[in-house]
Amino acid sequence: MVDSPAKPISDSVQMYLVKIKRLQEQIRPVPLSFLADSLCISPVSVNEMCRKMQEQNLIEYQPYKGASLTEEGERAAAQVLRHHRLWEVFLVEKLQFSAAEAHEIADELEHATSKELAERLDLFLGNPTVSPDGKLIPPGDGILTPTATCALGALAAGESGYCMMDEMDETILEYLSQAGIRKGGTVQVLSKTEDAMLLLNEEQKPISLSRQLCETIKAVRKAGPGSPRSSGRNSGQEIDPNEKEKDNMQDAAINTVSQTSLDKMKIGQSGTVVSVGGKGPIKQRMMDMGLVPGSAVKVVRVAPLGDPIELNLKGYNLSVRLNEAKAVQVEIRKELE
Repeated sequence: MVDSPAKPISDSVQMYLVKIKRLQEQIRPVPLSFLADSLCISPVSVNEMCRKMQEQNLIEYQPYKGASLTEEGERAAAQVLRHHRLWEVFLVEKLQFSAAEAHEIADELEHATSKELAERLDLFLGNPTVSPDGKLIPPGDGILTPTATCALGALAAGESGYCMMDEMDETILEYLSQAGIRKGGTVQVLSKTEDAMLLLNEEQKPISLSRQLCETIKAVRKAGPGSPRSSGRNSGQEIDPNEKEKDNMQDAAINTVSQTSLDKMKIGQSGTVVSVGGKGPIKQRMMDMGLVPGSAVKVVRVAPLGDPIELNLKGYNLSVRLNEAKAVQVEIRKELE
């Protein structure tokens, strides 16, 4: 059996380890041609490097099949990813870089980060577990245990979670961003009904989202105390009047959002598109018109028999057939009086 490497791993080897780890999520073992294309390096150079990494017990290399990380390689790759994602958190939260900018800078910093520096950075940041783009941060021992994800809608009132959102449509991500929910960000469930959920975003602002939308958002439950609404309140303890008023306001707020199909909206009513159903040309036509998740829509007029329906979308009017409108789910918000 080949011994594990005793000396520090070079920057180039670290780069290979991380790239292989990411590609393994798509295919395993990773074909060398695939690896070469991803790294923009010649197949000959990749082949030579993989042979060296196999000698270091970092990968298992099978000619004509590809490479996969060994247990030692998995640990080493996890450490590099840990450094990278901790720096991303620091750059975004402390220096206000965008997630894209932080990713590029972290690519450089990850290789110059010692284990001690990573531990101090982790402590300084409050031991974060998710990066700004919703990726899990490996722990200090390099073993990233499988973390059960669930739908945001599965969280109970009082629970908090990290929003993963790594496979969502850009228009929905933009819509959520405007509501103060970002990739890797935390939200707290204040209350929920069959149709909607009232959440507390990182800015400590309550927002309401439809249950259907919440069911499409992947989340990881956050360990620790639950909602401020339940903290410090024991059974039988007298409820502070101010706290009771706050609870009533939160319960009222969640009733300001509902979801319906576009064909059931009234003239003058506005909403936000949550999903577009249908198949083939019909769905494509609606998407081409701009009826995509996250877009704002208002009903201008409805024909006497309910078909067609005239809408205002992005500043211009368009007409949709009744059967098309039935396939579009819209979130409607009411103003609190």
